[in-house]
Amino acid sequence: MDSETACQVLDTLLDHFGLRGFEGIGYDGETPYQILISTILSQQTTEANCRRASERLFAECPSAQKVYETDPARIEELVFCSGYYRQKTRSIVAVTKMIMEEFGGEVPDNPDDLMRLPSVGKKTAACVMRYAYHRPSVIVDTHINRVSNRLGISDSKKPEDTQKAIMGTVPQDRWDDLDITFITLGRTYCRPSHPDCLKCPVRGLCVYVDQDSRA
Repeated sequence: MDSETACQVLDTLLDHFGLRGFEGIGYDGETPYQILISTILSQQTTEANCRRASERLFAECPSAQKVYETDPARIEELVFCSGYYRQKTRSIVAVTKMIMEEFGGEVPDNPDDLMRLPSVGKKTAACVMRYAYHRPSVIVDTHINRVSNRLGISDSKKPEDTQKAIMGTVPQDRWDDLDITFITLGRTYCRPSHPDCLKCPVRGLCVYVDQDSRA
């Protein structure tokens, strides 16, 4: 897919889903630390559960210093509603420990140092760079990866390859539009199994539907 077609896809999806003017997905939190932790809490759960867990945690432990001083058992209680709370607590505690002991209590402002933190990969680092430090970055979750493959932007299942493909195809000023439209499309019509290709608003621009005999 070329850049012009990619923009056409985005414009079609924005209009179809009524998303024009949407200011980006964002993550709960008012500081880089809170945004980082909310991305950890967002894994394998719903947005509502992530938001509830973030609000509970930050109300009691708003800073890395406070989390660092708090018993992990209490952190588990606060983030319980996010699911996988024990695993997420271990990640939060390990990330916070490294931030406090190696970065002076400040969340790194570059991807290389961010990915030195436990449990922080390319997606989480991209989220922090975009929403905490307001620097352009492509975020690839399961929906964006799947939709990008089906549309023909990427031919790889690896998120890092899809990230590069998006950056080489979609103009930088449209990355926010891609986030919300591809995630929305992936949750509605372009599902992992039994996608509803007949109702998809970008059916005519899709490689996958051609391969799927226009089902």
